[in-house]
Amino acid sequence: MTPDAQGADDVVDVEAYTKADKKPPIGKKYRVKIGDEPFVFDHHLVTGKDLLVKAGKTPVECHSLYQKFKGCDFEKISLSETVDLSKPGIEHFVVKAPEVFHYTVDGEPETTDEKSLTPTQILEAAGVEPVTDYYLVLVNADGSQVSYKDKLNEPIEMKCPGSKFISVYKSATEVA
Repeated sequence: MTPDAQGADDVVDVEAYTKADKKPPIGKKYRVKIGDEPFVFDHHLVTGKDLLVKAGKTPVECHSLYQKFKGCDFEKISLSETVDLSKPGIEHFVVKAPEVFHYTVDGEPETTDEKSLTPTQILEAAGVEPVTDYYLVLVNADGSQVSYKDKLNEPIEMKCPGSKFISVYKSATEVA
């Protein structure tokens, strides 16, 4: 349906208005694509978090949201950022994997922009010294544990929500 053919009670298709080089009207419902799926919002002002929740992308901290404008590159939208769906030129939104991963080591928060780290890198980033006297243990959500005692250079995929690690001191005979 073209923008001019929409009735007063219809939902505004933001992408159709962009293709027609028209500004969407205020005071309507707004249909936008997030990924390949269309979603309808009741107001022209929404947050990045609102967009991710509506698209079922939870926990929202585990996703990065981008807005595509006509003739432009993608623009990152933060969770708290307000997006005006009546702004001309919006084509659609894209959801990608997070850019930063959060995790803890011995209860202390850490972050990385790497998609994987080795146990040695995780211990070093947490300031555990000397690294050679410790090994890393992953504590799963169900309480089970995965030891990286003999796997100091095995890549560990960073996950969201963040992983929980503990450092374990090797016995005196193992350190020597």
